[in-house]
Amino acid sequence: MSTQASAFLTALPGRTVIAITGPDARSFLQRVITRGPEGLASGSAMFSALLTPQGKVLADFILFDDGESGLLIDAPASEAESLLKRISLYRLRAQAQITLRDDLCVAAARGEGEAELRTVALAAAADPRQAALGLRAIVPAGGPVDDAGYDAARIAAIVPEFGRDYGPAEAFSTDVNHDLMSGIDYRKGCFVGQEVASRMHRKGGVRKRTVRLEFDGPAPLAGAAVGAGGTPLGAVSSASGQQALALIRVDRLEAAAGETILAGDAPARLTLP
Repeated sequence: MSTQASAFLTALPGRTVIAITGPDARSFLQRVITRGPEGLASGSAMFSALLTPQGKVLADFILFDDGESGLLIDAPASEAESLLKRISLYRLRAQAQITLRDDLCVAAARGEGEAELRTVALAAAADPRQAALGLRAIVPAGGPVDDAGYDAARIAAIVPEFGRDYGPAEAFSTDVNHDLMSGIDYRKGCFVGQEVASRMHRKGGVRKRTVRLEFDGPAPLAGAAVGAGGTPLGAVSSASGQQALALIRVDRLEAAAGETILAGDAPARLTLP
C-alpha cells in the first residue's frame, strides 16, 4: 500500500537545533555551505550542506530564519558537536554566536497535524527537499515521537536522510540527490568543496543515485545487496514497509536494462529520483 498520502505529526529525535545569532550570522556562512543562507526569508526554509574539500557530505541541514537576523539550523544530532566546531572555525572574526539549543527540537507533520504544529512552532515551512513531506518546524523540546509515518513518507518521496542512508564523508552530494532537492546552488560562487561539485555538475559525472525500490512483500533491511542480471548495482540504505531506498550505480543500471532487479532475493521495481 502506498504511504504517499499518509498523515503524521512527530518530533524527530535524530535531529538537533543549532542557533547562529549576531550581525554576521549569515554572511560568514555564505562562502562555506552549498546553498544560502542569502535569500532565506521568514516563513521559508532552505536545504544546504557542508562538504569536505573533496566534495563529500560532512553533514546536511535545513536552515530557518529565526525571526530576527540569525538562523536556526535543523541538523543531524549525531553531528551536532562536530558541526559546532567546524562552523566556529569558519567564523574567523565574524560577529556571530553559535549555540546548541537543547531547549528546542525539530518536528514534522503532514495532513491535519500541520495546523497543530504551526501553533507551537518558532519557525515552520514546507520541507524544502520535497513538498510531499509536508511541514518542517522548530518547536520547544519534548514533543511526542511517532516517526514511522514520516520515515515511510520520505522513502516514498525518495528523500535519503543523513544518519539513516549515509554518514559523514561517505557520499557525494549527487549520490544522495542533493542537486535534485535544491540543496546546491551552483551559481552562488565559493563554498567548501565547490570545485569538485561544480566539475561533476558540468561534466555530467554522476555515477550514483539514491533510488526507490518497491516490493510485493516486506522490503529487505538496510545492507541488502541490489543487483540485476548478475551485475552488482549497490545496496539498500533504509526501508519501511514494502519500500526502500538504495544507493546504486546508474551506469551499471543502464547496462543491465531489461534484467530483473533483485534486492537480496526479492524482486524489486525501481524508481529513479
